[in-house]
Amino acid sequence: MISNVYKYITDRIVEELQKGNVPWKKPWKGLKALNYVSRKEYQGINTLLLPFPGEYLSFKQCKELGGSVKKDEKSHMIVYYKWYEKETGEFDEKGKPVVDSYPILLYHNVFHISQCEGIESRFDSELSANSNSILEQAEKVVGDYIAREDIKLNIIKGSDKASYNPIMDTIVMPDIKQFISSEEYYSALFHESVHSTGHEKRLKRIAKDKSHSYGSKEYSKEELVAEIGSTFLCNSVGIDCSTTFSNSVAYIQGWLEALKNDITLIASASTAAQKAVGCILKDNETEIVNEAR
Repeated sequence: MISNVYKYITDRIVEELQKGNVPWKKPWKGLKALNYVSRKEYQGINTLLLPFPGEYLSFKQCKELGGSVKKDEKSHMIVYYKWYEKETGEFDEKGKPVVDSYPILLYHNVFHISQCEGIESRFDSELSANSNSILEQAEKVVGDYIAREDIKLNIIKGSDKASYNPIMDTIVMPDIKQFISSEEYYSALFHESVHSTGHEKRLKRIAKDKSHSYGSKEYSKEELVAEIGSTFLCNSVGIDCSTTFSNSVAYIQGWLEALKNDITLIASASTAAQKAVGCILKDNETEIVNEAR
């Protein structure tokens, strides 16, 4: 039975956790939001104003590079200070005019490279892109799930972040070639897919009346569910878990520390993860179960 496989994996996770800490390693390379031309990363409030990581251009920069902004695309505002000087009308002891310097807050509009046409990303050379390939069974599982549930999957080349936005019901992922392996890409994609099952129109784990802010108890528990669920899914589609399992255990260990190392939470997280996997595998469950026998 498939449930016995889930129990075996959960027991292995607990066994590895009891051996001690292993540092988690981010399995992809990425860059934050930056200007396409200057390659300078945006700082401060601009990191919140811009919706995605990756490359941004002004309308003028895009045009000068031979590209164009796609029809009906909306720009994003960035802000910056420019210092101005003004004479006060007074003079110093040497008879020179006294000058005051003051900042003025200005803004500029930019477009993400995905909103443009005719502009090639410069990330490949900067991120040493790997020659990872699509794993058909894993791709089918995710493809069937997001199509059935009408979830948007946004692949952003160069992104430094994998995430799920419950308000937009959108999964955001770096490009597969940014990952150290295809297996790690699908492990991360499965992780975010499990998060999406918690939406209020699915399994309702992400409740509106509870805080899911980063580092909160609810957030930490949800991370356990997502990573355990990802491990289940990797196993179900035949991904070589030896390449992803240790990093998954390290990730789980990190969130257990936030929950005061209460290893008993693994059992409840595992149960929730099984329900999440059932939600994702609805179209593929018979095929997966047959392969597990």
